[in-house]
Amino acid sequence: MGASPWRVWRQVDLPIVGRAMLVAAAFAFAISMGEFGATALVARPEFPTMPVVIYRFLGQPGALNYGQALAMSTLLMLVCALGIVLMSESG
Repeated sequence: MGASPWRVWRQVDLPIVGRAMLVAAAFAFAISMGEFGATALVARPEFPTMPVVIYRFLGQPGALNYGQALAMSTLLMLVCALGIVLMSESG
């Protein structure tokens, strides 16, 4: 009724699809974090993902590397848990 396309998208479309987009993004992020096999093949060395970094830490000897792998694993669990919480609250 005379509103600009941006205003229509922001006030009509976004409230309708906003929660679904948030759930889809969180789910895609959580799934991609857990896909180590595919990630190990396509990840660039300068931009490693969290699972690849954990694998690298565990592949090196020493208590410091082991501790860093455990810390990174904890961060990975927190990120995935946050995504799941956001999905369950928006549904």
